[in-house]
Amino acid sequence: MMNTTEVNKLFERELALMESYIGVVRTSIMYPVYVPSKGRADKRITTKFLEDAKISFYVVVEPQDAAKYLENYLPEQVLVMKENDQGIAYARNFCKEHSQFNGDKYHWQIDDNIHNVGYRFNGKNRKASADLILGTAEEFVNKFDNVGGASLSHNMFAFAKKNSLDINKQVYSCALFCNNVPCSWKQDVIEDTDYSLQLLSNGYVTFLFNRLIMNKMATGVLKGGNTEISHGGNRRLLRSQKLAEYWPGWFKITEQYGRVKVAPSRIWKTFTQDPILKGEPAKPNTDITEFYG
Repeated sequence: MMNTTEVNKLFERELALMESYIGVVRTSIMYPVYVPSKGRADKRITTKFLEDAKISFYVVVEPQDAAKYLENYLPEQVLVMKENDQGIAYARNFCKEHSQFNGDKYHWQIDDNIHNVGYRFNGKNRKASADLILGTAEEFVNKFDNVGGASLSHNMFAFAKKNSLDINKQVYSCALFCNNVPCSWKQDVIEDTDYSLQLLSNGYVTFLFNRLIMNKMATGVLKGGNTEISHGGNRRLLRSQKLAEYWPGWFKITEQYGRVKVAPSRIWKTFTQDPILKGEPAKPNTDITEFYG
């Protein structure tokens, strides 16, 4: 097992190797990419930077939107779900099940409102091709046996991060998920927070790549999206309250600028499991607590 310091040193070596390949086009990435989307058929944002990097992807849409998306994408790029208006958790579970059926070990889920990806170097955020950034994340995750999920970090927060990589934090928005985990996204809660906690409470680790970054639009700026079903009206409040119910004692619901907000929680510090390098014997972690009810 490797502690945070050891994992960061290993990741920094991976970053140094990545930086030597800036400007070099990779042949492909390893795992399939899913982009859940709703009501944004003519808004090629995430899919634009994926196409620029020659990365194949599925844009995952509802039956009622399929015809419009097919006007803007190739048929093999459009994956149509079975039902309409079921929200983001339904879409995320559909992506995972599709990837599991195809026999993939991991799959990417990338929100449809991300302008580009990049990395942080010498105190500055820099753009880079998606094949380089996603491929670097994949190669690092593949060094370990117990990574349940890993994600890039929002570029707005990169300057404040002490470590190149954080272990056992929330993963979100541009994330690589392991398919062989007994977890599913739930519609009645803040799904990315809850799913990350499910992974951790089942003994997996998560990686938050602080020096691999995404430039994501603010929630609510772009019309459409699955979040309108999940967060519209008072649903954001209800989902926040459900998070506090599922993980009692760890989350406080506040309001800022007229918007419901979940205050930062110390629950992440309670997960102390370490990443296990491939080929390294696993040791039982008696510190893992079964939080989820």
